[in-house]
Amino acid sequence: MKWLDNIVRFFVGGLFIFSGLIKLNDPMGTEIKLEEYFEVFAIDFAHFFELFVPAAMPIGLFLVILEIVLGIAVLLNFKMRWTTWALGLLI
Repeated sequence: MKWLDNIVRFFVGGLFIFSGLIKLNDPMGTEIKLEEYFEVFAIDFAHFFELFVPAAMPIGLFLVILEIVLGIAVLLNFKMRWTTWALGLLI
């Protein structure tokens, strides 16, 4: 079953790296989407989400870089318990 673990690990790691690189290719699009999310959350949940709208670009870049780094960590099998929790929270 070790081979199945490796296949799943490479698939998940590659998926997160690919997704992060796609988002990194269009940071303005990522910023616009985050602004939309924050505005909807401010209407539906709590108004403090409006505070995040001006910081959408840095938040987006941080999340994209985190996604790529965690994808690389999965590929390298680095501290998988911590990496799995971090990816779960990122999702």
